[in-house]
Amino acid sequence: MLLDIVMILVLLISIVLACNVFTNAIEWLGEKLNLSAGAVGSVLAAVGTALPETIVPIVAIVTGVLSAGKNGGMSVHAGEEIGLGAILGAPFMLATLAMFVSGLAIVVYHLMGKRSLELVIDRSQFFRDKGYFFVAYGLAIAAAFLPANLLHFKWIVAIALLGVYALYLKQTLSAPHAPLDAHDHKDSEGHELDPLFLDPKAEEPCMKRVVIQTILGLLGIVGLAHLFVHEIQHISEKLHLNAMILSLIIIPIATELPEKFNSVVWLGHHKDTLAIGNLTGAMVFQSCIPVAVGVAFTPWVFNSEAQLSIFLCLLSSIVITALLFRCGKNGSPFVMMLGGIAYGIFVWQVVSPLL
Repeated sequence: MLLDIVMILVLLISIVLACNVFTNAIEWLGEKLNLSAGAVGSVLAAVGTALPETIVPIVAIVTGVLSAGKNGGMSVHAGEEIGLGAILGAPFMLATLAMFVSGLAIVVYHLMGKRSLELVIDRSQFFRDKGYFFVAYGLAIAAAFLPANLLHFKWIVAIALLGVYALYLKQTLSAPHAPLDAHDHKDSEGHELDPLFLDPKAEEPCMKRVVIQTILGLLGIVGLAHLFVHEIQHISEKLHLNAMILSLIIIPIATELPEKFNSVVWLGHHKDTLAIGNLTGAMVFQSCIPVAVGVAFTPWVFNSEAQLSIFLCLLSSIVITALLFRCGKNGSPFVMMLGGIAYGIFVWQVVSPLL
């Protein structure tokens, strides 16, 4: 058991190191593409880290359809259940636990003397992300209430969700913000850009090395996160944890949260726009692309646990957004930490009947 705990710690440290490699490269990639810090965080970083986990529900749904009726194969229903859980779990975790961890990271960094408690973000980018999230998530929920004789309209909703994300990309990438500026080694938030790890002596690294490091960092995060999942599953089996706890709580944390350590890294460097954009941009992506697949290819019917996660996801998002709006330019990490309350309520509701 001690060896398993050591392995978990080693993997966590390795994930943080891989996140450093990725964030270093993604900032330079943003500069090369002449993008704002908000666009880099909300699009490049958010999609890059969210995309691998997005494949999970799609594979589960397709596998259930293809293997239906085969001996030892996954049933259509099982594939739909796994897919639906993964689709709804991602935005829920981002809106609750990931927000809590990010707020907590600021507090910890402050206690270590590395930064202030003030959360300084690009408000226009933040509220644009949240606006698109509410629209997309609202469409997805509305699709669940379509009458049986209007189910073909679900395809219209799915296409509409893809259109929402296309519009979001266009608006975010064309937003008139100051680009990341590597010529004076400062980004749009006024912080120094570190030299590219693959070319530390170059004042302006070449695009080829920037892309290579970006891919290596992303592959490192994904690969290490999957090793982390397997180790968590191994420990769970040793401790004889209930399968329900494993599927609803432990695996979502293990698969999603490590890939959002980019935000924790950026918060430690006072790059709040990049850090928060990484979370809110992922929320928009997860509420559009995977949800469009779920709406189109599953019955899109929610059980009690799914309904609870949807309610708490919306509640956490609305409360945090409203309070940050009232905070003005300098937000509070304690507002973000409120997401932990919503996640705690969900965990308690799921676990308490099993105790």
